[in-house]
Amino acid sequence: MNGRASTCYSVENTTSRDSDCLKQTRQLLTLLAETERTIHRDPDTASAYLNQAIALLAAESQSGSSQRKSRGGLARWQVTRIDEFIKDHLDHCIRTTELASLLGLSVSHFSHAFKQTMGVTPLMYVAAARVEAARQYMLCSANSLSEIALSHGFCDQSHFCRVFRRETGLSPQTWRKLHTADPHSYSALNANSSHQAVQLRSRS
Repeated sequence: MNGRASTCYSVENTTSRDSDCLKQTRQLLTLLAETERTIHRDPDTASAYLNQAIALLAAESQSGSSQRKSRGGLARWQVTRIDEFIKDHLDHCIRTTELASLLGLSVSHFSHAFKQTMGVTPLMYVAAARVEAARQYMLCSANSLSEIALSHGFCDQSHFCRVFRRETGLSPQTWRKLHTADPHSYSALNANSSHQAVQLRSRS
């Protein structure tokens, strides 16, 4: 009995929300149509219609934001703060506890809210950010994969390659060859650097 009542209540709520959404859409279309109809012959009236349409959209946006917050998601400023922290600490170990503390939330609350907002766990999000930063770096650097791995917070080259392949479907080396104008330039640059190092050692 309780199960049926809950189901009926859920259906009624969904139907009610759909009805309200349809009503608001019709109101908005009517206001925009009236704006278009009167804009040339009566600008003041057209402006009034347009202001009503803007107010309706603003109210709907505020309502949607409140619903997202009630579901436990993160606000935009919180996501921005997390992104900035990750960007500034890519070469360090970033723990979920640090991210939660940054927003003054418990780990469990933060993890739940983060996944609802971003669709992935905090650690998966951090890993994706590391890979993206590494990809941008590889476009303009001849550094070895092991150096890139360490400078972007990965344990070692093997860890870097594993996460990179998971995120992109390609190995770092393959991706680098496909996305650089002259893949051989890196080899040439590295070879030249090695040659210069040998010359310096021989002189000393």
